[in-house]
Amino acid sequence: MPVLHADPLLLGPTGLPVVPALDVAIGHPVGTVPPPVPPAHVEPDPARALRDALRPALLRPPCVVAFSGGRDSSLLLAAAADLAARDGMAPPVALTFRYPGDPAADESSWQELVIAHLRDLGRPVEWVRRDVTTELDNIGPLTAPVLRAHGGPTYPPGLGNTILLAQHARGGCLVTGNAGDEVLGGHRAAVLRAVLRAVLRRRARGLTAADWRLAAACAAPVPVRRQLARREAGDAPWLRPGLRPAALAEATRGLAGRPLRWDRSVWSTLAPRATLIGNRTRTSVARDHGCELVEPLGAAVFVASYAAFGGRWGGITRAAGTRLLAGGLLPDAVIGRRDKAQFNASRFGATSREFARGWDGCGVDDGLVDPVALRAAWLADAPPPSTAMLLQQAWLEAS
Repeated sequence: MPVLHADPLLLGPTGLPVVPALDVAIGHPVGTVPPPVPPAHVEPDPARALRDALRPALLRPPCVVAFSGGRDSSLLLAAAADLAARDGMAPPVALTFRYPGDPAADESSWQELVIAHLRDLGRPVEWVRRDVTTELDNIGPLTAPVLRAHGGPTYPPGLGNTILLAQHARGGCLVTGNAGDEVLGGHRAAVLRAVLRAVLRRRARGLTAADWRLAAACAAPVPVRRQLARREAGDAPWLRPGLRPAALAEATRGLAGRPLRWDRSVWSTLAPRATLIGNRTRTSVARDHGCELVEPLGAAVFVASYAAFGGRWGGITRAAGTRLLAGGLLPDAVIGRRDKAQFNASRFGATSREFARGWDGCGVDDGLVDPVALRAAWLADAPPPSTAMLLQQAWLEAS
């Protein structure tokens, strides 16, 4: 069985992290690294810590916020606009990509709701909208030169998005909501506390079967949570049978193994190798295009403050955390939404599908991957995002 852990950060000729073959096959870097050392003194004031993490971006304009209309991007835009207005700085630029003909990626109604709400509150922002068609393909015109120079796949594979955002932030800073899902949500203590509160206050009225299943999963022992996580991850039929069980177990280990304690669970979000490698890759690409990347929701100072605020067992739900951090700057509908847009179609676009149709099966390790099943996955209506680096690997070999 191949070793599933690798050096956390091996850099290639362009300074981008090298992704080992096994990670490429699985679809993301596996394993963990030691998280940063927490600050010596932490104020349990995450709203203030978030604004402290945002301030350097506003001090180096243009401060471009990647604004999709989702909860995290809306939160960062609102916080940046509020901080700029209070401190007399230039307002942030909200940069929105729109995807004509792709309803799964359409968040225009949410975007307009957030912008109107901020303007009504006297928090002006400049809003730039750009239609995107083929630019963000995993082997498209923005990503392809990076892949050739690097000599291998990148993580994350969808670098076209970072490149296009960075081009609009040249000379300034690019703010993204990366790490928001992990830091603000998915904590077992928060789920269990919310269910317990509902039981005590409402005698469980309003709880759905899905709520009870989630609570049961959060309370289950580690082996059960790993089994549930593997089931959620799917079968990955393009992986060889001998690799599949161990690979899927490793791919789901981090989520299934989250500590029950709130503060430890929040801090553990900085430990995955995927987090380290993804941030390093995006940071390097942004700098190559003349801007600094700022990811406040993954900044150690903010994560430490958010963990300290909840303490050991004072778990905060995703919605409650967003409400706390927004401080009245977002509509309730945005704070409470659970759906998310899907951008997979723009990443596996016409360029990727044309390559997949003509692919001869070469360029991937057939000891790890079944080329026939992999090609079928690429040509499916919704190609699995975890096959994107394999696509890049095969394309490089054929180029």
